[in-house]
Amino acid sequence: MIMSKITDEYYSLPVIKALSLHESFDSGANKPLLIRGAELTGIKGDYVVKFRGAGRMSTEASMRELLAAFIAMQMGIRVVQPVIVNLTQEFVDLLEGCSAWDYASKSLGYNFGSEYLRKYITIIPALELSSQQLYDAQTIFAFDVTIQNPDRTQDKPNMMTDGTKIVIYDHELAFSFIMDIFPNPKPWEPRPTDLEWINRHCLLPKIRGKVFDFKEFSDRFDNLDENFWETARRLIPQEWLSDQFDRVKQHFFAICNNRDTFIMELKKIMS
Repeated sequence: MIMSKITDEYYSLPVIKALSLHESFDSGANKPLLIRGAELTGIKGDYVVKFRGAGRMSTEASMRELLAAFIAMQMGIRVVQPVIVNLTQEFVDLLEGCSAWDYASKSLGYNFGSEYLRKYITIIPALELSSQQLYDAQTIFAFDVTIQNPDRTQDKPNMMTDGTKIVIYDHELAFSFIMDIFPNPKPWEPRPTDLEWINRHCLLPKIRGKVFDFKEFSDRFDNLDENFWETARRLIPQEWLSDQFDRVKQHFFAICNNRDTFIMELKKIMS
């Protein structure tokens, strides 16, 4: 899969019109759907859509999903390619009798979606990583610590692989600092409460003690400049924006301004 940055000259966020239902993933907390959809150009494809009206979703959760995907793309980390899925009443009517109808009926308009990846399967945490997968796993772990994503666990790894590459998805619970009553004034230094979820991360036992190029990971932060944040704000649907966007931006600025200390903390955790 080809990774783009949102600041690339020809990047555009696809807006997809939902056309028909392929499959309902009833096991997921948010009851996502696999649908057939069409871009504005008429090109059709298969997409996974997560309804704004579903259990853990909302306009702000949709924004977190999209922004986490943008950050991953900008940092060169493989993530499902994000799209905006436009749900019409006509499409919702097709779901009569489907368990997803209730969520869909509350989610008319824009919803977060992603391109459906064929030939990829969910990572099984109990299995050993191949040598090709190890670097991806180390980078994903460091990324999750950075965005404070506690939602990649043994029961719910939220990663797929084709046997070589690892691709991540599901980030509505990322940026968990947003929910803190007393935010960490030094986000570049994880607190004991942060270490609790970090130590439950499904990849940590597999990457601990392995050689990792921390400088190369640190250099990826250079891509998160003001141009990136301005572009992200422009691409995110206006109705999804809230003060959470600015809090995420401030979080990253704080880490970038103290990245040497942050990288040192990462080394401690991953050693």
